[in-house]
Amino acid sequence: MKALLDEQLSPQIATLLRAAGYDVIAVVDRPDLIGRSDSEVLEIATSEGRSVVTNNIKDFRPLAASRLAQGRIHGGLILVPSARTRTRSASVALTNAIGGVMDDHPDGLESRESWIGPLPNS
Repeated sequence: MKALLDEQLSPQIATLLRAAGYDVIAVVDRPDLIGRSDSEVLEIATSEGRSVVTNNIKDFRPLAASRLAQGRIHGGLILVPSARTRTRSASVALTNAIGGVMDDHPDGLESRESWIGPLPNS
């Protein structure tokens, strides 16, 4: 499975995931993605076979549903709780949770979504 972290998530999470052997990039690491609309991010991620990891649920879920309604696939969504603590230990917990989803879906999440539940407030 390959993933793309949306711009609201720390690029440090992508760094930690790559160090653990996962194929993950962050929007902020790619100049061609910075400032793109959510629709464009989903389109590019899909073309690269990547699931989008995001806490921007209110925008990405309707975009994904619209693609499906049009008979088009998307690369999948990994949905992160929007209310979360932004400490180092919380980032590690989120990194581990994303890694767990990637382990559970080695062939990807094409046109599906996976929710990450509440994380410990550390």
